[in-house]
Amino acid sequence: MEEIILYIITFVLIYLFYVVFVLSRKNVLKKFPDGKEITYLKYKYNVKVNDSNLKSIANSVFLANSFILSTTVFVVTRFKNIFLELIFGIITLVVLLLVIYHIIGKYLNKKQGGKHV
Repeated sequence: MEEIILYIITFVLIYLFYVVFVLSRKNVLKKFPDGKEITYLKYKYNVKVNDSNLKSIANSVFLANSFILSTTVFVVTRFKNIFLELIFGIITLVVLLLVIYHIIGKYLNKKQGGKHV
């Protein structure tokens, strides 16, 4: 039970950090389309980012990043050996990044009516 509470708290804190420091600040949000996440979605899945859908895409990315980071923390805290923490942390992080961003890219591409190249 303690682990689930830690997971939820981590998820909420990371998401709130994104909302407070990026989503609520217009000057920071304007720079968001130049970020690595959006660049990956643009080139891999042909996602079009404009002012009308920027907040929606940013919110999706922030939720995904919060999920990825909190899940990685959850997995890493299962081990007592620093070597195992490092190995499983990297594996979890890479796999979740690839899977979650694939899902987001496919969803946004379908929502925008595009075709995956």
